[in-house]
Formats: sequence, C-alpha cells, structure tokens
Amino acid sequence: MIESLNRLGTRVIGLGDIECPQRIRNFKGILGEMDSITAMKYMERNNLMISREDDLSVDFSTPYVIVHEPPFGVGTGYINGVSVGSLSLRAKILTYRPSVVFHGHSEVQKEVDFQGTRVVSIGLGSLRQFVEYFGNGRYKFITL
Repeated sequence: MIESLNRLGTRVIGLGDIECPQRIRNFKGILGEMDSITAMKYMERNNLMISREDDLSVDFSTPYVIVHEPPFGVGTGYINGVSVGSLSLRAKILTYRPSVVFHGHSEVQKEVDFQGTRVVSIGLGSLRQFVEYFGNGRYKFITL
C-alpha cells in the first residue's frame, strides 16, 4: 500500500495510526491513539505533524476539519462492525458547525449529513481506502 501511495507522487495527509510515516513520501499528518512514541517523535522531529494544512484544520479554525476519531452516533465510525465515536468531537461539531469533517478510525468509507455538517469517513488505509482532497471541501473516495 505504501508503494502505491508513493507511486502516485501526491501529498498524503494521515489521520492517525500511521505505522511508518518515514516510508511515505510527501507525508504530513495527525496522531491517533495507536501511534507509537517512535512515530510521534519522528513526526515531531521532521515537522510532519499538522494543525493546519491549506484550508484544512484540526482545531476547527476553518470550515474543513480533519480529525482522527469519528463523532459519536452519526453513523460513520465502525470498527469490527461496532459503532465507535467521540462524544466530545460530536459536541465540537455542534458548537463550531464546520462545513465538512474528515475522520479516520473507521473501516467504512461513508459520508453523512449531521446537523448541516458533512461527516466523511475516509475508510482504512489497510483496506486501501482513501479520500482525494481538492480544496474548498471538495473530495472523492478512492481505493488503490
């Protein structure tokens, strides 16, 4: 899968739980709860952790937000067929009302409207599922 990403030659923004960020060319990202201390130190040392990239933010400072976990109860977060999600993220969406929230940590590629915010599960990299992002909230699902 890493070789396929590298062949694309495009920028890659990871949404957490990245095992080998040092092997992915043009990579930047955010951390997930499963990231090792080694991955975190590598990303910090090489300035690969992002809080804002173009029109995407992790702090809800833009209309287009990237996060690791899905929001609880909106129908986009599933691991082993079990619904997962964060109540605090759900509350942030309801408070800040971004246009689009992209999240990882789910085995499905899916999009739903939640109270006027489009919530997009990018899927799992291990299943070769990704989202190609074009800016201004525009994207498409891809499978490598």
